Amino acid sequence: MNYTVRITADRIMKVITQKQSELAVGHVAELLKRDGSMQTQTVQEWLDVAQLHPAQFPSSLPALETLGLLGFGNTLVHAEKPG
Repeated sequence: MNYTVRITADRIMKVITQKQSELAVGHVAELLKRDGSMQTQTVQEWLDVAQLHPAQFPSSLPALETLGLLGFGNTLVHAEKPG
């Protein structure tokens, strides 16, 4: 369920559920694993590394940039292999 709230005449804020947030972060974790990463860091920490070495993060960089723009910079992403 998405709600759109008009903030000003030209700005819109979209509210997402906790489940949607968890799904987005989980998707980024899977993309990071695909790129060969196996650590836990914040979105911003991952983004800092990925922007310096974009060729090493072909799958996850666009998603990290999007999460960063949406204000998820302090959110932890667990890109560890299970087990």
